Amino acid sequence: MRNFVITIGRQTGSGGREIAERLARRLGVVCYDKNALMELAQRTGGYEEVQAFYEEQPVNSLLYAIAMENFEQNIGEKPFGCIRNVCAKEPCILLGRCGNYIFRHEPDTVRIFLCSSRENRIQRLMDSYALDRKKAERAVRDTDEARESFHRYYTHEAWGQAEHYDLCVDSLALSLDHTVEFLMDYLRYRGLV
Repeated sequence: MRNFVITIGRQTGSGGREIAERLARRLGVVCYDKNALMELAQRTGGYEEVQAFYEEQPVNSLLYAIAMENFEQNIGEKPFGCIRNVCAKEPCILLGRCGNYIFRHEPDTVRIFLCSSRENRIQRLMDSYALDRKKAERAVRDTDEARESFHRYYTHEAWGQAEHYDLCVDSLALSLDHTVEFLMDYLRYRGLV
């Protein structure tokens, strides 16, 4: 098996975490999510330097405006470098963490974005987590806004914009298992598995 990286960005409620975990099991590779990366950073040292990145602390609009005015090209250099080092060791899946941006120039990378309609995502949260409509709507809105802000802060790119991914999939148009099968077929066509 080639040493590939699959990056998965996702909208809230699209089933991205479950799809990433199922795909990782099918491929026999590790799936690095926020918690796995934080644990590695804490074990290997230097966690304090990149804590805000790993914890995906929200970036408010005032902070973002100040950062853009005084932007340093290397704002993500340290956490991006840590993630590159972790993912260079073996084939893996990277969930979130600006993975599509970090590995944008790597030939053996597949950058995936999972999405669906707002209504479908709200309904999925209501069904999967027994949330009432208001809580599900708030979760979709707040989490997606935080992800958009975080991604823009570190990459200067619009989060979820098709041109920054190899594949954008409406994961709720299919079942989660069928989405995994679709992604497996895509990886086969790309010659990665």
